[in-house]
Amino acid sequence: MEVTGPAPTHNRSTRVLVTVIGLLVVVFIVIVLNILSARFSARFDVTRTGALKPSDQTRAILASLSGESEVILAANLVAPGRDRAAMSRVLDMIDELDKSSADVRTTIINTGTPAGIEQYQALIDRLSSERAEETRASVDVARSAMGALERLAQQMQGWAEPVQALAKEHAPNRSGESPWRGELSQQAAYLRVAANDVERVRQFADQHLSQSLGETAVPNVSAARDLISEAHSRLTQIVTSQLEDLLIRAQDPNLSTEGSASANSLALVMQTALDETAIVVDAFTSSPLPVLSRVAAALASAEAVLVIGPTGEDITAIRIEDLIPAAAPGQARIDAGRRAETLIGSALAVTSGASPETTVVLIHGTDTLILSKQSQMAKLLDAMALRGIKWIEWPVSISPERPAEVALAANEPGTVYVVVGMSMTTSGGPERAIRVGAVLGELIESGENVLVSLSPSTMQGMGEDDPMATPLEVFGLTADTGRPTLLDRPIGDRRFVEWEQQIVPAESGHPLADVIEGLTTRLVWPIAIDRSSEIGSAWPLIRTSDANVWREAEWAGYWTERDTNRHNIANPPAPGGPRDDAVEDGAFAWAVEREHNSATQRAVVVGSHLWLFDYYARRTTQVGGSVVETSPGNTELALAAVKWLAGRDSTIARSAESESFPIIQPLSEARLSAARWFFMGGLPLLVLIVGAVVRLVGG
Repeated sequence: MEVTGPAPTHNRSTRVLVTVIGLLVVVFIVIVLNILSARFSARFDVTRTGALKPSDQTRAILASLSGESEVILAANLVAPGRDRAAMSRVLDMIDELDKSSADVRTTIINTGTPAGIEQYQALIDRLSSERAEETRASVDVARSAMGALERLAQQMQGWAEPVQALAKEHAPNRSGESPWRGELSQQAAYLRVAANDVERVRQFADQHLSQSLGETAVPNVSAARDLISEAHSRLTQIVTSQLEDLLIRAQDPNLSTEGSASANSLALVMQTALDETAIVVDAFTSSPLPVLSRVAAALASAEAVLVIGPTGEDITAIRIEDLIPAAAPGQARIDAGRRAETLIGSALAVTSGASPETTVVLIHGTDTLILSKQSQMAKLLDAMALRGIKWIEWPVSISPERPAEVALAANEPGTVYVVVGMSMTTSGGPERAIRVGAVLGELIESGENVLVSLSPSTMQGMGEDDPMATPLEVFGLTADTGRPTLLDRPIGDRRFVEWEQQIVPAESGHPLADVIEGLTTRLVWPIAIDRSSEIGSAWPLIRTSDANVWREAEWAGYWTERDTNRHNIANPPAPGGPRDDAVEDGAFAWAVEREHNSATQRAVVVGSHLWLFDYYARRTTQVGGSVVETSPGNTELALAAVKWLAGRDSTIARSAESESFPIIQPLSEARLSAARWFFMGGLPLLVLIVGAVVRLVGG
């Protein structure tokens, strides 16, 4: 029997040496990888919507930056009741922005610690010292305006007595008293009360103008301006009403000659005082706010995100409450990371000048203002405002002539006009449509860029031209507004006819189509728009592939039913009528261009009149505990369309909030084939190679 002796010493030493070398190589590789990761960021995101990285729109904004912008988050990160998960998402997104661009520098200040408070105070001192002269000049103008308001109040106190005394100049009635005594006594008292109220306004304005954070003066000129402006408007209304009343009373035949002269003289004095006050106050309220005052309220809260532009002259503040809105108990929460990305990205674009301000003029024919405080487009307007887009309104039925504000906007570069058609089945609907259509025709003829939202028209059904559709023929488009489309949706033995359609666009070849591709878009009473002639260039944006959609000629009766009653109608509209038709090649939205007066004119035409309104565009549902919009394509199309019409092509991209619901990205055929070959051939081959190396080293 052969006895095996101990292994040779040199074999054991070789294995130890190989092991030590292997460990050293691994340590060296780890060190090198850490050094490289600190200098070069490479992050991988397997979610389809890219929820863990900046959106296309944000990347476009970052790419357009020139010069270093600064993003500063100051907040108590451990405040009781704060949503830690939401704050963590915000911090992660800020970190992503920092690593995605060399032109963005981020700073996190935890004001919940003594060191953070000192750091925050140092930030305030820095901002204040850099803008001290500008802020001081603005405060002086504010105090001058307040002084003008106080002088007007003193004059109002002095006018009260002659107003009341005017009653004595009127012939007495049968009881021997002046019939004006009671009325003029009330008016005099009203003047005194309104004048006394100015002192309270002055006290509050002084508080705002004297605001300081720690030992640093940070006057809130914006808040003081709001107070002064409101008080001035109130006093102007009171004094104007009083002088108009005096002018009327001066014509009373029962008023003495002295009384008539006194009333006219007093009215003239009042008008002069109003004019003098208006000059000073209007100069203050129309002047740009000092940079520091724009963020004074946010600075005072000690919790905000500050975005400072490359030049340091532009600052935007975002309140923490806007960044992470509190959700009611039991309600789903928004994606705080995506919201932070949208707000901060938009602020970067505005402060850096990459996204110049754009004015949108909303033109419609209703008898009410759409852009009121309780606007039905409030969420869209907020989204636009974040991107430096301001909306103004021209209700043609109320103001047949172009308002002064709209006339001024017409001279600004990049102004966009949004023309919205409204119901024609209501009283006066056709007349309003004719007026709005005339304005649309003038805009197109003058070469303006327009976004048109079409409404179903009763005029085409009667053999007349739709005044909203006719001007679009110069772009080679024919809108079938007399036959809006409906969707036949049979369920069991019942038919449901839908007037709303949720469509997932699949078009491409145009920036607007690329933005909304794959995003659900909701259209109400969609109108098919046909390409009737090859004028200029045209790109379809939204089509339907549903065979159950048709153009309905007898739609008016179904339209006039309440939304809640339509599904209960025994005999809803059905396809196959003598004047009905299939949609075929018609699209529901187009982007078009043409050459006009040696320039390129653009238009976006959408065959739906309510697609911009929040009720349809911003509906939400809860998915996995998060709030998700059911038709994000509406808002994305609106934002992108305004940018395209304003000539801001480089900033057109899908926004962050439209990508707030991540799902795992499906494997493409190429990736699936590569994975199969790896597991069938690559993995066994790798095992053989490793085995051969081990065998070679081990002997």
